[in-house]
Amino acid sequence: MEFIQPILGIFPAIKGVLLAIIPLGFLIFIHELGHFLAAKRCGVKVNTFSLGFGPRLIGFEHGDTDYRLSLLPFGGYVQMEGETPGEQTGAEDEFASASVGKRAFIVIAGPVVNLLFGILAYWLVFTIGLDYNSAELVKGLTGVTFAETQAEGQVDNQEEVQIGWMAENSPAVKGGLLSGDVIVSINGENVNNWTTFQTIIFTSPEKELEFVINRNGNLKNLTIVPDVEPSARGDIGRISVSQTIEVIVNRLDEDSLAAQAGIQVGDKIETINGEKLYNVPFFEPGIWDPETKWIGRKYQELYQDIDNSDNLELGLNRYGEKITLQIPVQWKIKTRVQKGSTAENAGIMDDDVLISIDGKQINSQSLYTTMQSVSNYPFELGLLRNDTPITIAINPEESSRDDAEDSFFGIAWNTYLSGMKLTPLQMPLPKYNLIEAGGMGLHTTWLTSTSVTKLLKKLVSGQVSPKFLSGPVGIGTMTSEMFDRKIGMASILFFVGFISINLCIVNLLPIPIADGGQLLFFAMEKIRGRSLPQNAQAIIQQISVGLLLALFIYITWYDILSLIDRLSGN
Repeated sequence: MEFIQPILGIFPAIKGVLLAIIPLGFLIFIHELGHFLAAKRCGVKVNTFSLGFGPRLIGFEHGDTDYRLSLLPFGGYVQMEGETPGEQTGAEDEFASASVGKRAFIVIAGPVVNLLFGILAYWLVFTIGLDYNSAELVKGLTGVTFAETQAEGQVDNQEEVQIGWMAENSPAVKGGLLSGDVIVSINGENVNNWTTFQTIIFTSPEKELEFVINRNGNLKNLTIVPDVEPSARGDIGRISVSQTIEVIVNRLDEDSLAAQAGIQVGDKIETINGEKLYNVPFFEPGIWDPETKWIGRKYQELYQDIDNSDNLELGLNRYGEKITLQIPVQWKIKTRVQKGSTAENAGIMDDDVLISIDGKQINSQSLYTTMQSVSNYPFELGLLRNDTPITIAINPEESSRDDAEDSFFGIAWNTYLSGMKLTPLQMPLPKYNLIEAGGMGLHTTWLTSTSVTKLLKKLVSGQVSPKFLSGPVGIGTMTSEMFDRKIGMASILFFVGFISINLCIVNLLPIPIADGGQLLFFAMEKIRGRSLPQNAQAIIQQISVGLLLALFIYITWYDILSLIDRLSGN
């Protein structure tokens, strides 16, 4: 099977589609299985149970039903006797001959199965236990956060949206926003997590937004108009701000300048040289990319301010106690080596300290340009290992196939400041028993459903363009990226559950070809006392199929444009 890997590496789009077939195919299967079992329960004959659309590839017949796998894998259907208006004969086992209640039961069974699977998946996620990757995924898709663990052991699933850094001359600055402001609401909509905040900004380019903010305990009203930023899917809104993130000392070298000054692992860093720290300092060489965005320039400015200081003054918070310390400035660039990479094969180890490349002294700023210049010919790395100088040669022609794309021959660089590695504060993640996990699963299902419903309302009202929806290609790309990051089972299970709940809601929309449209017809039939004429039903279904096909092509087109944009590095 090794011959498949190069093909997948060359054609990431194909890889995404292949990976999407598995979860999407399963979700479609259980959806159609719901319809199928309900039809059998109600005595309705099922002629075909197909996973996919189009020509039949393989299958078998059992009883009255043809079970098949069809050519186009993104979809599926259950074809019941007498379901199509033109084929109805009045036989007892036809779908149309069943009572309104039985037909509604058959139709709603598919979405209900998707909903139940979503609840089950979420329940399993919270039972298995969250890791930080899955917690971030849950937060990104639903807004649920686990960052605030209360003293009595309770978890606050909402977060304070506090503004951190802002770009110069950004819409946020022009609108009067200040670092440290807490967003209360935008256009009357409560903002209790960063996902909600980003979504509102993202979908409102060049629209006046009325902010209510909390500034030092006082409520203020501001008007901010997001800039327009082009994207593969169309214009999006930006106000160029970051979220405030608490910073801690995550790692500390023994006998380092910071350790000698009394700094401890877990100390919160509140100020550097008297300036409030709203974001985690990031000093890796990528910040020196000339095309870096505004946040990268903020990191550059902080690096240079520190580098120009004789001493570093740190304002610490240690269990509520405020401490101020001064230490000399010293930079160290350490290695983190990927398994099976060129660097590991050459003998480089984790926490080796980079001193030089081909004899040239290196700092964070010069490392970025040097990496570009030595990537095509053999070179030597000068390193310190346990204070002992060593030299290791790297030959690009012998590069390992396992090297990560965003690494330097399998090396990720960590820049230490006076012996400290600074990272975001991560609160301990909660643990749930079976009953608590079930409660969290239901709660998160509700939040997922409400967020999807809000998005659909914005689509109908024209506030959000359908360009921003994702179809099979988009879902496939997201699935591929998740597998590439080698995330855990909890993240994969949550993502599949999220898609399942989305399928439930979308299928219940009052669109004639969807399950919700059929339920609408049944309600009309119940009220009128008779069904719509067969000709009218046939025309409505044909028009609906055409419109949905056009929407599918439209969404897929923008999915492909976004995929091309990702692959080109934009």
